[in-house]
Amino acid sequence: MVPISLAFPPDPDTCVQFVKVTCTITSTPTKDSIGAALPVDSFTKAPLACEAAEAPSYTELVCTEEDQNNIDYLIQTMATHRKLSLLLKKNELNGIGDKIYHVHPFKFLGTIFRDENLKGCMKEIYKDYFKWPSFMKGLGDKLTIQANEGKLGQYLD
Repeated sequence: MVPISLAFPPDPDTCVQFVKVTCTITSTPTKDSIGAALPVDSFTKAPLACEAAEAPSYTELVCTEEDQNNIDYLIQTMATHRKLSLLLKKNELNGIGDKIYHVHPFKFLGTIFRDENLKGCMKEIYKDYFKWPSFMKGLGDKLTIQANEGKLGQYLD
């Protein structure tokens, strides 16, 4: 048996990992589980989230030529096709969205607004009550995820 002493809540300067601890009581055949925040630097050599490397600069964010082509196709298709045609292409467009999911939302927007043709396409998407909410939902969800992970503020300058 290993005695564990925990201070809760943990010191804010201490790296912790939430783990599930299973306790077996030897006098009875029952088991119980609790969640605990344990300091992990004493029993793991893996890099911790609090020791993460510095975030990449905006220019270092990934957006390959293939990603740019997919963004171009996605935006042009949304702008130039009518609702019924877009509904028929829904699976294809969702697949392209999955392929570019890793692209940071600011890189995604930068790719669009660096291209005059895509800027015009965005105007068409914005004017359409069917297309704009769909566009904003996808972008908004990704922005929310990135904001929750603290990956937006450093690129706002």
